[in-house]
Amino acid sequence: MAVQVERFTPVYWYLEPDERTLLNKDLNLLKEKFGDKLVSLNMYLSARSDSDLIFWFSSTDIETLDHFKRSIRSLFKEFSEPIYGMISLYEDSPYLKESGDLASTLRHPPSKYFVSYPMIKSPDWYLMDYETRKRIMAEHIGMALSHPENKGIRSYTTYSFGLGDQEFVVLYETDSLIGWSHVTAKLREAEAHKWVTRENPIFIGILTESLPLD
Repeated sequence: MAVQVERFTPVYWYLEPDERTLLNKDLNLLKEKFGDKLVSLNMYLSARSDSDLIFWFSSTDIETLDHFKRSIRSLFKEFSEPIYGMISLYEDSPYLKESGDLASTLRHPPSKYFVSYPMIKSPDWYLMDYETRKRIMAEHIGMALSHPENKGIRSYTTYSFGLGDQEFVVLYETDSLIGWSHVTAKLREAEAHKWVTRENPIFIGILTESLPLD
């Protein structure tokens, strides 16, 4: 999986409406071109003040991820600049039953909102035996699943050991940011949070099919 965060330059904001519309058409053509190559592709308007657009896309090989990333850069040229990116592997959690392959997992209509951030745990976490870690994570997972506002929240913990500056890339889909925030606040009470040393920057996206045209 990959998350690519873009920020529009002043050049974009000075474009005339018809010029933005043309760029949006070119983007749609690019998305169609990669339709059969990517397992999934979603685009979001960023809710952060330091970014404007978020792409979340997945493939069975890193070469396709890289090709799409470079195609985005080639399309946008001087109209935007990348400010953050993360690559990770979708694999079964050692603390859960098998979750299925990537394609079947992502075969659903996307939710309205997208949340993603990098995560790192302290070295002490990995020095504990597996059964202890499994018990601690069982509490964490149980608190999330039993929360009354968890319904409809899709969670993906993906792995990026040796692939990026983080160890995990955590991704969520939800139709309620309020509910997601409440569940997140509750999970601060879980023992597992003691070993988390980094959970930022947090990127929040609003599902969109087009660039800002006005």
